[in-house]
Amino acid sequence: MKPRVAAGPATSTLGAKPHYAILDGLRGVAALLVVAFHLCEAHATSHLDQVINHGYLAVDFFFLLSGFVIGYAYDDR
Repeated sequence: MKPRVAAGPATSTLGAKPHYAILDGLRGVAALLVVAFHLCEAHATSHLDQVINHGYLAVDFFFLLSGFVIGYAYDDR
């Protein structure tokens, strides 16, 4: 089933860019990793006991991917 595109003066005549579902999946994994990091951090007695030691880096990865997706979407506008 093809998605419907509304016709009107604001509709671009250029072809639509492909949607990369893998990027959405990676953003979801990064968000879940941050949540897991915070849950494990609350129960750790020291930084050595943490199950996910570098989970905070998932925030940077999430924003990096989000910036790419936004830049890619608005590239030719």
